[in-house]
Amino acid sequence: MIKVNEYFDGNVKSLGLNNSQGNFTAGVLLKGTYEFNTGSKEWMTLTSGSWELELPGEVKKSYGVWESCEIPSGITFKVYVLEDSSYLCRYE
Repeated sequence: MIKVNEYFDGNVKSLGLNNSQGNFTAGVLLKGTYEFNTGSKEWMTLTSGSWELELPGEVKKSYGVWESCEIPSGITFKVYVLEDSSYLCRYE
């Protein structure tokens, strides 16, 4: 079954899928700054656009298209979306 997620007044949307290879979301983010909480370890991969991620206690870091960031479970982090972007996220 495909799960539909919508956040921040529709500025962030994703489709979720759980299959034999794990739990995933593929989504889009409009330009802006967003704060997310994690319930599990995840890997976010930028698939188009431009963003910077800021994990707790770290400085903002830019990621290029097809670069991934490992995000620990149980934290709050920020995503600075510099232009409308898309992503793939894998959850552990």
